[in-house]
Amino acid sequence: MSSYRISELARRSGFAPSTLRYYESVGLLPDPDRTEAGHRVYDDIALERLGFIARAKQMGLALDDIAELVALWTDGPCAPVQERLQVLLEEKVADVRHQLSDLNGFAAQLDHLRSSLASIEPGDRCGPGCGCDTELSDPIVCTLPTDARDDRLAAWTDVVGQVVEREATPSGMRLRFNADPKVVSTIADLAVREAECCAFFSFTITVDGRGVWLAVDAPPDGRLVLEALFG
Repeated sequence: MSSYRISELARRSGFAPSTLRYYESVGLLPDPDRTEAGHRVYDDIALERLGFIARAKQMGLALDDIAELVALWTDGPCAPVQERLQVLLEEKVADVRHQLSDLNGFAAQLDHLRSSLASIEPGDRCGPGCGCDTELSDPIVCTLPTDARDDRLAAWTDVVGQVVEREATPSGMRLRFNADPKVVSTIADLAVREAECCAFFSFTITVDGRGVWLAVDAPPDGRLVLEALFG
């Protein structure tokens, strides 16, 4: 079995010597053997371990998760490592998708603000009331994860299929349904969930002698989304 000084291990693994020493301090690398002069000496297993750590870091895993995987990897069998890695990657994918949704929403807010600025005449002085003082508005974007959108669309399609009357309003539309407690419950549940991912929508439910009304309102640049979803 080969042996390596820390400088050689750093060159072969791609990790800086300071990183290797840190990994030893947190337990990712076991304490190495020492020469009589006190120099660290590493073997091929340490190099393989660092290769495993490097791949885990490329996946964006946290050091605590990597330490858990390394402990399983050290035991030998692959199955436990693969099973735990699968769970960690599923969590990582969900986290990344959530971050992307947040970033997409923020980008839509900035784009909306940019468009608003372009339509505002600059004031004599920059301050309260000028275009630069405009606040971020709700983004015209759906932050619902892509893999959940088909189910949400199907739910709305089923509800809209029960509409008995539809009328336009200045800021959206009103949909009338037959008076049915189950319909009211379903509409309320969907409206709450839709407002969470499409904050530019606002919903109002009223009940009168003609039935149940769902009023859906959206800003002008959200009307196309409204019409596509509710007809």
